[in-house]
Formats: sequence, structure tokens, C-alpha cells
Amino acid sequence: MPFIALSDSSSTVSPKKLLIICASNAVTYFDFLIYLFMADIISSTFFPANNDPTLAKIQALSLFIAGYITRPIGAILLSRYADVNGRRSALLISTSCIAITALLTACLPTYAQVGMLAPVLFLIARLFQGMAFGAHIPLGWVYIAEHVNKRNLATFLSFVTASFMLGELGSNLLFEILTSTHTQAELIESGWRIPFVWAALFSFVLLMLLQTINETPIFLNQKNKQHFVPKLVDLLPYFKRFNAIFLALMVAFIIASLTMVVALLLPELVAMRFSIDESMLNYSNNLGLLFLMIGCVFFGLIADRGGTGKALMIGAIALTIQAFAFFYHLENGDGSYILIMYAILGFCTGFIGLGSVILVQLFPTEVRVTAVSITYNFMYAIVGITLPFGLNYATQIVSFSPALYLIFVSLVTFLIGLYIYRLPKFKDLDQSIKL
Repeated sequence: MPFIALSDSSSTVSPKKLLIICASNAVTYFDFLIYLFMADIISSTFFPANNDPTLAKIQALSLFIAGYITRPIGAILLSRYADVNGRRSALLISTSCIAITALLTACLPTYAQVGMLAPVLFLIARLFQGMAFGAHIPLGWVYIAEHVNKRNLATFLSFVTASFMLGELGSNLLFEILTSTHTQAELIESGWRIPFVWAALFSFVLLMLLQTINETPIFLNQKNKQHFVPKLVDLLPYFKRFNAIFLALMVAFIIASLTMVVALLLPELVAMRFSIDESMLNYSNNLGLLFLMIGCVFFGLIADRGGTGKALMIGAIALTIQAFAFFYHLENGDGSYILIMYAILGFCTGFIGLGSVILVQLFPTEVRVTAVSITYNFMYAIVGITLPFGLNYATQIVSFSPALYLIFVSLVTFLIGLYIYRLPKFKDLDQSIKL
């Protein structure tokens, strides 16, 4: 299966554009993940008090998962707009919606003020934010991919993917600052609004920066050649390429699974079965995020020099070994090496940055954002909704469950890498997909 050409050898992207797109991703991911770190506090603020810890946990997770439900809807609407009217304008719309929902959330009344109307309003804001966020990640990937020299595609896109981890690191650090400077009662009363105010402020600043970037040359060339706006029915032949759709879904599964487990769920899963100091675990998680960003760039450089398939296989083998070593250390040690084990695990997970390299080359310009967004968000919604509950339950039974899941995802990654490595046309990015 040949891959779609993205850019000619003369195309490039300025450091300014790359920084703005990376900042855009970091800020929007920061906005989206605030709900996760503030889940328990928000649950206490927007739901009636109860003494059942299980119900409280379900309420907290439900608010976070709600954002994943509408991501596919936003992906369909905004990504289609991006393929018809341009990537730049779609980025502006997405960022505007995220900024507005963050600001509105900061101003919402609590359960103590308006009763059950409070969680309803909060849920609506969360759902609209999920819609806006749905297309934002693929838009960032496509925007950079349609500017850069194809020989440096993996390197540039690795920076874009790493910026999401920067947003999560920012969310984590802000939450730690809030919990160290405010009591639980203060956070429930009004302190929970602080991160949403910051999120809105960052988003509006970002919105001004996005005004300074231009449209991608590939989209402009395609638009000039196209004499009519294709209807959705005209795009159906592209979606009948089941090999491309299946590959996109598998790549999205890998990205979603590793991001959810290593970057988001792992600290809680470790604390569930092992006696690790909470502050040390939080510090280890932050260090792991930092090394995950470094790993993204490392595997991007490897992919541009040795091939994406080969880099994926190397990353899959490394993650398999480290996932086993990580939990073996927890099972048979006292957690004294948790810092270095977390750092290595984060670094080995860095090959998730190569997923975007595959996704942006699977579909042609006129349907690229739509196809990437739908497949990516559809799979992310499934993983985001089921994995927190499933892995939480499995870890209560078998403490090694996170490692087993990581090894399974690594096996899928290795097979995908082998498939890409053996593709005869993969290195010839100037070839077009024949329908």
C-alpha cells in the first residue's frame, strides 16, 4: 500500500510556526486534562455529598470520560470544515471553542448553589469542549506535515506529539501547586476555578498567536485545482480503502493506549497495589513525562534516518522489556529505583510520536483531516471510555495487569512496524494511492 506524498523537497516550516502549533497543542491538552487532575474535587463540588467512595470515583471518572464521548462528533464537523475551508481557520475555531468552554466552566455555579443544574451545566461544557478538542490534535499534525520537507517529517511531527505531554506536565504541576497552597475545603469552595481561569487565559493568548500563521501550501494548491466543493458522498471511495482505515485505527489504538496508561493512569494503578510514597510517585510521573517528550524526538530522528517501521519495532521491543522490568521491580523490590524506572519507561514510550507520521500519509489532501480525525477520535473514544474502568478492575485482581497490557500493545506495535517496514512503496512518498 503506497503512502500519500505530503510535500516537495523545497517546502519547510519556520520555527515560529512550529512553536505556535506546539504551544497550541500543549495549551489545549492542558485544558482537556484539568478535569482528570481535579476530578475528585470537581465531583465534590458538582455532585451531592455521599459516603460511598466507589460512587464518588465513578462520578469523577464519568466527568472526565464525558469529553471523549463527543470527540468523534467534533472530529466529523471540524475536520470536514478543515478539508473544505482550510487548516488554519479550523484551528482558530477549535481553539476559540476550547477557550470559551474553559472560561464558562470557571464561572459555573456549584451544586450547593443551584442543585442538580450544576452537574448538567458542567457536563454540557465538558461535552462541547470534547467536540472542539476532537479535531485539534489531527489538525496540528496535518498543518505541520503539509509544510515540512518529507525527509524530516518524523522529526517535526515528534515535536508536535511531545508538546501534548508538555501540556499534561503543566496540568500536573499546576494541580500540585494548588494542593500545596490550598486546603481541600478551599479547593472545593472556589479554588477549583483557578485552573480553568488559567486555561482560558492561555487559550485566548494562543488564539492571538494563531492569527499570525498562514494556510498550508498543499491545501492551497489542492483548493486552486479543485473547481467545486466535494460533498461527503464524493469522498466515500477514499473511505472504502479498508487497509488504510484499518491501519489508521490500529495506530490510533497504540497512541491512545500508551498515552492513557503510561501518561495518565499508571500512578493510580501503581498506588493501588504497591506502597510507594505519593510525593515520590508524582515526581516519578513528572520525570516520566519529561523523558517521554525526549523519547518522542529521539524516535522521530531514528525514523527519519532508518525508517518508521524499523523505529517502531525497536520501540516496541524496548517497551516490552521495560514494562516487565518496571513491574518486576515493584513486585520484588521496595520501589527505591522508581525514578529511573519511570524515566526509562517514559523514554521507551516515545515511539507514540511515530503514529502521526503514519496517519498523515494514509489519505490524500482533500480528505486528510477528516479521515485522520474520525479514525483517531473513534478509537480514542473507545479506549478512553473503557480502559480506565477495565484496567482499574484488572489491576485489583492481578497487580501485573498494566505491564501485560503494555506488552500486548507493544506486540501490536511490532507487527505494525514490520508491516510498514516491508511495504515496497513506503519510502517512496511521491507515489499516490490508487483507488
